Amino acid sequence: MDINYLLLLQTFRQKCGLVVEGIFSTLTDIPFNPATILLVCVLYWCVNKRMGLFILFSQTFGLFVNNVIKLCVCAYRPWIRDSRIQPPPKAQAGATGYSFPSGHTMTAVGIYGTLGYSLIQKNKEEKNHKWLWAIILCALVIVVVAFSRNFLSVHTPQDVLVGLLVGFVVIYLTDLLLKWEQKGEEGNCRDLIIAGVGTLLVIISSIFLLLKAYPMDYNADGSLVVDPEKMKNDYFSAAGSFVAVLWGWVIEKRWIKFETEGSIVMRIIRTVCGVLLVSVFLFGSSYFIKPFMPNLFVYYFVKHFLVYFVVVAGYPAIVGAIQRKKNKKNSAE
Repeated sequence: MDINYLLLLQTFRQKCGLVVEGIFSTLTDIPFNPATILLVCVLYWCVNKRMGLFILFSQTFGLFVNNVIKLCVCAYRPWIRDSRIQPPPKAQAGATGYSFPSGHTMTAVGIYGTLGYSLIQKNKEEKNHKWLWAIILCALVIVVVAFSRNFLSVHTPQDVLVGLLVGFVVIYLTDLLLKWEQKGEEGNCRDLIIAGVGTLLVIISSIFLLLKAYPMDYNADGSLVVDPEKMKNDYFSAAGSFVAVLWGWVIEKRWIKFETEGSIVMRIIRTVCGVLLVSVFLFGSSYFIKPFMPNLFVYYFVKHFLVYFVVVAGYPAIVGAIQRKKNKKNSAE
């Protein structure tokens, strides 16, 4: 039934032509688009720290969960299951590894679902519908990304539906944990408990995924249908990001305490400087970090840990230091 649905969409896609196919090929990557990443950073650094943190938590937690499920289920992509399925070359090239559940869908929910949920809460607090347009836009992004994974034949309907479901469960759990921590008394250790339990989950899942057996099916040319080692690289990237957000949050909350306030010009400067700093860690890691790593698993974990740690705590530490110096100077005057 799922294959028949994909074949129906495939026929429709082929009749629509390359223009429509190209549009969906672009829309499907919205969750990983630089504009989306910039949006999250701007929210966290310059607009609403709590909202930005919520999104970063949901995104990295969701991606971690997604990779754990993928490596446990080991479901093959639709075109491997049925040769009649023919995704566009660009979409197929970007859809490596296992299929269930959809990582694009979960990431879209993690970012835009969390943003939409936060704006709904904000509307309730302010008792107006000021952000209704943005909430609708967030919902549309999620629907378009989810549908595009089927339209491009890179995921089955169940991949997408479970991705949506698990994504929203992650938002719910993240919201629950952050509210639980916020309700604690001043100086409580609830943040440490959350970070510690999250790190323990990463350690346990890492040991399990490294030791478990994987299907070793081969193509006609002798290559693996899916190389589990490459999939583990994706898992350790997600794990590093998640752990970085956990401990970056603890450090920022306890010792940095930066503020998002400032003039428009100052916020623009803050964003540009922050993006440049993160880019150094993101693109320079292969030159400055990779040669010293014992294997690719450690490299991908460390690389993504550093990138997200800089976003959550490293750069805010610089911003906070500048703000304190400026406040001290203003007080002296």
